[in-house]
Amino acid sequence: MNTNQQSLQLLYVSDPSSIALNHLPDPVTESDLRRWMDTVAEAGIDTFCQEVFSQGWTAYFRSGSADYEYDQRRQHQRFLPLLEAGTVPLQVLADQCHQRGLRFTAGFRMNDGHAHQARAQGLSIARFIERHPELQLTDFPEGEYYKLSEPLDFSHAAVRDFTYRIIEDVVDRFAVDGIELCFRDHAYFPPNCGTERGQLMTELIQRLRQHLGGVPIGVRVFSTIEECVHLGLDVPTWVKDDLIDYVSPQDTMYNDFHLPLQQWAAVTDSVECALVPTLLPWTSLRSRGRLDQIPLSEANARALAHTSLAVGAEGLAIYNHFCTYWHAPFYPQHLFALRQLSDAARVAAGDRHYVFDPTWDRMTGFGREGATSTGTLKAPRLVLERGRPPSTGEYLFCLYEDLQAVAGATLLFRGFHLTEDDQLEVRINGHLVPEEDIRRTRASDVPPDWDHTMSVGDRRFKAIPEQGRIDFREEGEPPFSTRWFSLEESWLVQGQNRLALTLAVSAPGAEDSIEIDEVEVWVSPR
Repeated sequence: MNTNQQSLQLLYVSDPSSIALNHLPDPVTESDLRRWMDTVAEAGIDTFCQEVFSQGWTAYFRSGSADYEYDQRRQHQRFLPLLEAGTVPLQVLADQCHQRGLRFTAGFRMNDGHAHQARAQGLSIARFIERHPELQLTDFPEGEYYKLSEPLDFSHAAVRDFTYRIIEDVVDRFAVDGIELCFRDHAYFPPNCGTERGQLMTELIQRLRQHLGGVPIGVRVFSTIEECVHLGLDVPTWVKDDLIDYVSPQDTMYNDFHLPLQQWAAVTDSVECALVPTLLPWTSLRSRGRLDQIPLSEANARALAHTSLAVGAEGLAIYNHFCTYWHAPFYPQHLFALRQLSDAARVAAGDRHYVFDPTWDRMTGFGREGATSTGTLKAPRLVLERGRPPSTGEYLFCLYEDLQAVAGATLLFRGFHLTEDDQLEVRINGHLVPEEDIRRTRASDVPPDWDHTMSVGDRRFKAIPEQGRIDFREEGEPPFSTRWFSLEESWLVQGQNRLALTLAVSAPGAEDSIEIDEVEVWVSPR
């Protein structure tokens, strides 16, 4: 692990459909594809990954085998004139990447997570999957969202062969510089069988390593090692046995600042496997809904890049970036802000904004509130009970900032059902923050003639006590108070830090427990 990284290699991952649906015209021409790669190159991307296989379908190319259908969804029909004229979009993308000095990687979704989208278009799922119900996973945990996919069971050799052959086909036919195996699906084995059957997936990775002529292999996996191993993805063994060239851990949808990058760095330390953290468009389900899908700021992105550099990561993957395609400044301008993330000096020279919030708060689709598809609860919070003060709780957050090198840093936390009259003791890693240094929002300070609200239809949204705090969700959010203070260099450690709060005196008449699940840190360079 090199903790003195001066640059990050940028990897842009394009999923099977989004760029086709949003960015490319219908029909697509060869020049459209080449212009798209020119744009990616101007954004400072080093490697472009086009996912070319998902749900049993191929995209951007056709296979010669009857087992593999071309993607039947409407957005992929725009490539048919090119294909029927003998021009393969995948080949065009790879060629233009190489002309512009980029590496081209072919990506493979390892299982299905979007069958419902095809069904919604009146289509069936891929022929191979439909014809072999005996190869499908049919036993799922509780949760409505598990029913939206129709995945295969990798316990069966036929499924592993089916996956291997399409990867082999692409590597044999096209000038790819690597392959990426995307593991972000609901399951690969029956529930609670992943650990015991994980060797079968490892054998598939070994087979790819041994028979694909040394083509580099990257894997996109779940946030934590525990989640991966539980689902049958023995990533530590893949790294130790030199079966993969990079690992890119991520939440399936959100830019989780709680993701334990230091644990991943320990796994990849002293081996020839690069750690490539992932930048996603929102920090959480809450922020996505509350802010009407407004994407991460550049300061948020720099914060992730700074952490990645600090733990010794060699790259940064850009994933689902196009989910906010229709937000200003739109493509291509939205892409160009990525260039700065590769340079440690530019990252250090910009403001950084860390957002630690409950990644899957209020999500119930996977069986219990706050759970993701792996079954892991991802909604950390600190709760202070009012019944018997003093009540104490801790909130953990990771930070790799040298405050001697910055102009200033501020930490804030929001307490839902916290009032301005609640008295808190605040500590950072055991250091007491002086009460006089802690500021707070006070509803009582708002002049009576101020109308800090906005209207959307028949609804009015409150922007006090914290101006700019707009909530577009139908259910809204509980009342809260925000407190903030400047951070001292001596309080912090590199890595995991502890915010400890004690409710010393509860406000008269207040009854609801206080919940703190939003912590933010701003860092401004000199």
